[in-house]
Amino acid sequence: MDISRMDSPFLQSTLLCEGVTTDKEGRHTFHNEFSQYTMGYSTEFCVVNVWRGNGTGAAAQYTEKVEIVAPDGKIVAAGEVGPFSLQDESYRQVNSITLDGVDFTHAGPYEVKINLDKDGQTVYSLEYPLLVS
Repeated sequence: MDISRMDSPFLQSTLLCEGVTTDKEGRHTFHNEFSQYTMGYSTEFCVVNVWRGNGTGAAAQYTEKVEIVAPDGKIVAAGEVGPFSLQDESYRQVNSITLDGVDFTHAGPYEVKINLDKDGQTVYSLEYPLLVS
């Protein structure tokens, strides 16, 4: 469900990968992107989200929250990044949340849930599937 509004940043991209590195020039390298996982407990992996600015200025502060939900509705992993701000449309924010030992003991579609909060209110929400076999 997308509850984005014109006054909130927008999610430019999201992906799952084994890790992220950033060089001294600020370029990001994403290592081993994936879209499905094998049952069992996970090794370390990252949920990476790239946000673009919206023109509200640096005064607006945002917090990103990520949850992974099992087919039975149980939250098996969660993390958050923030606060951060985006001055205008030319700015981007790359957030990486590292998760380790996630309990992928059930086969089926897990959900990756992403929420962007401002002043305690969700201004953007997105869910996408992560298939576990």
